[in-house]
Amino acid sequence: MSTAEFYQAAQTHQGRIKEGIMAEDIAMNINNNDLILQDGDLLLIDNAERCAQQILISLRFWYGEWFLNTTEGVPYLEYILIKNPNIAHVRQVLTEAIEQVDGVQSVDSMTIDFDRQGRRLAVDYAVTTNYGLITRKEVLGYDGRN
Repeated sequence: MSTAEFYQAAQTHQGRIKEGIMAEDIAMNINNNDLILQDGDLLLIDNAERCAQQILISLRFWYGEWFLNTTEGVPYLEYILIKNPNIAHVRQVLTEAIEQVDGVQSVDSMTIDFDRQGRRLAVDYAVTTNYGLITRKEVLGYDGRN
């Protein structure tokens, strides 16, 4: 890609963001949190795949983690990773995080499984999006992946 092509693509992408159309995202390897390259270029994803990736990113994003906006993120330390968490409240907190993702219409179901000894939280969910139904199981915690 030439420099001119790069700047043209960046301007097009920036215009889409200003219009509220975030239809693409850079693909991420969910196992090692690295960017995916294809033929030396970043791989872009869209539609349901983008939505699913952004849900995972939202679930991994801790409250106060980003120095430019410490009011964003999932409040794990405040409501989830406590001695006796209220499961209904945990479900509400995670549902709200998922519903913030662009393209998500509703969270249709969610099952939460705490593995205290293994220090993992498994979240099974079904989400209706602008692109159809997404069902996933995300494992969050200290299992060597997150």
